[in-house]
Amino acid sequence: MEKFFYPRSLVVFGASTTKTSLANIVLLNNSQNGYQGKLYGIGSQEGELAGIKIYKNVMELPETPDVAIFLTPAKTIPPLMRACGEKGITHVVIESGGFSEYSRQEKTLEEEVAQIADKYKMKVIGPNCVGTINFDIKMMMPFGFFSNIPAEAGKVALIVQSGGVGGTFLRSFHGYGITPGKFVATGNKLQLDETHFLEYLLQDPKTEIITAYLEGFKRGREFFNLTMRSPKPIIVLKSNRSQASEKIAQSHTTALSGSDAVTDAAFKQAAIIRVEDEINLINSVKIIGLPPMKGRRVAVLSRSGGHAVLSADACVKFGFEMIPFPESFLEKLKTIYHTRVIAHQNPLDLGEIFDYTIFTDILEEALKLDAFDGVLFNHLYIAQYEAQMSRTFLQGVEKLVAKYKKPVALAMISEREEILDVSKNYSFPIFTSPLEAADALHISLAYYESRHSRDNRGKEPVYKIDKNVIQNIKERCGVEKRIALTNEALEICAACGIEPVKSRILKNTASPEKISLRYPVALKLLSRDASHKTDIGGVRLDIRNKKDLLNARAQMRKTIAGLKPRPSIDGFLVQEMANKGVEFFVGGRRDNTFGPIVMAGMGGIYIEIFKDTAIRLAPVTKREAKEMLQELKAYPLLQGARGEKRADINALVDIICRISFMMAAQPGIGQIDLNPVIVHSQGQGVSIVDARVFFEK
Repeated sequence: MEKFFYPRSLVVFGASTTKTSLANIVLLNNSQNGYQGKLYGIGSQEGELAGIKIYKNVMELPETPDVAIFLTPAKTIPPLMRACGEKGITHVVIESGGFSEYSRQEKTLEEEVAQIADKYKMKVIGPNCVGTINFDIKMMMPFGFFSNIPAEAGKVALIVQSGGVGGTFLRSFHGYGITPGKFVATGNKLQLDETHFLEYLLQDPKTEIITAYLEGFKRGREFFNLTMRSPKPIIVLKSNRSQASEKIAQSHTTALSGSDAVTDAAFKQAAIIRVEDEINLINSVKIIGLPPMKGRRVAVLSRSGGHAVLSADACVKFGFEMIPFPESFLEKLKTIYHTRVIAHQNPLDLGEIFDYTIFTDILEEALKLDAFDGVLFNHLYIAQYEAQMSRTFLQGVEKLVAKYKKPVALAMISEREEILDVSKNYSFPIFTSPLEAADALHISLAYYESRHSRDNRGKEPVYKIDKNVIQNIKERCGVEKRIALTNEALEICAACGIEPVKSRILKNTASPEKISLRYPVALKLLSRDASHKTDIGGVRLDIRNKKDLLNARAQMRKTIAGLKPRPSIDGFLVQEMANKGVEFFVGGRRDNTFGPIVMAGMGGIYIEIFKDTAIRLAPVTKREAKEMLQELKAYPLLQGARGEKRADINALVDIICRISFMMAAQPGIGQIDLNPVIVHSQGQGVSIVDARVFFEK
């Protein structure tokens, strides 16, 4: 990977001595902006371009360049790549598009390029990309003219799937005073993808913050595994957020865990900062460069009373606490300035102060307080009169943040031109409204908390699984070309140490007198054609005696017989009724991008109405399982709302861990639903009364 960012020489295909071409732009960018490596062009005619020699054939080059860049029609690239392979070039960037529009001998051009790369052991970025930039050595592969090249490279790296979006981000970075260091646009990701470049940047000593724009993941699980160990902040704008599932009908887990919900879960689990747009990404970079917000206690200082009110609303929106200033702080203020009108409270209105040194002194006193984790400061000013003083104040804020290791979200509110000038020319990050500043503090706190949770997640528990039971049921279902019946799904649960309630199989010919269970009981249809039994009248609860059981079975047969199409009857399952409790749901499935996942939420018949669920990639630790439950709106039910006894949360956590372990350890299981999981009072465990299992095809 190092050659793509630190090449000693580049050769660009598609150069011209007679007309402007994209390849020419790449060569001129590098020669004019200070790249010190050797540059070569390949074109249809020999000649020179601004002192750069253009050759007709790669074999004529006086050396073997480190990287070859292609900006020629797609169909010309395979033979040119072969020539590069013969020359010994091992690193290739294909910036050309249009590959899917051509084929040759029933093989797409992409496949042909991949075969050539494999033959010559080449590494390939693209096709349809703009390659890499390394501002450290002024090396740039994109085919757009560059200006405003930073004198020194920054510590922020950018991975993008779209060169257009990447270019927009780079221009915005400049406008907001963020200095980039390295950049890569992956394009179609024929070979190298975002995970390869993430791995490189995590090891790069000159990169401190990694940002990304991604439309999808080529190897989502590997990307996730890297981020779980990342010591560096990772900020991602992930687009293409539509729901991906086409199998919603059979499984609650699938219906409630669309692709974007899983992405959200993976990002939360791995402490990836997910942003919604370009400005959100920029603000995240700004605040992450400051000391972290380690708690929810905010001191609000404001030059405007109205903006103080706006700040209070913003802080409430993001869950911050504006606790009162301690008496010692208020007494100190009396020695700094003489208040005349405005009361001393949090938010603190500083509207009667016009001496900028006083602002700095008050800010320092607030940062000294152990009672606060960070400060939101609204600096409202008129540039015509206060521009220079505001810049002096800004520099003072920067020094205080470095001294006290707490973040100050500084909302500088002035004329547009003034704010743009400050943003571009000062390293300390500023924001443009109280809401934006509060949002930034929230980003900092969320990252701090999620990273702490990630780094202290504990070890994943290991459970014994009776694989023979699972394999036998899978083979039986495969031979009979059917889904697992409810009793079989419950047997699979038992094979993982999740014991269901006592039950018996009742065949069509069996008599209720032979069922030795404690009444009341539940009667459930066993049918290979019916996944959701309740929807077709296949469940009867609270049956009190043998006579009622017989009648319930007869009525169920009659109901099923009247359905069109009529589901088959494989038998009936009779279960002892569980004691009452709180109904939850636990499930798992295999996501196409991230692999095995586990989810939990409010269960029973309302599961898909309220959609109160939490997701993690499997397997999970006990701490992660507990955090899943704490995310739920229904969590107070487990804690004992309205005088109810506290539920057995630990038992539910154990179920989540076991399902997650089974999903990770048994690749043959595609989906599993446990609904409801009835959670009893603390120390009384849980009851598993129903399950569905779908095997991978």
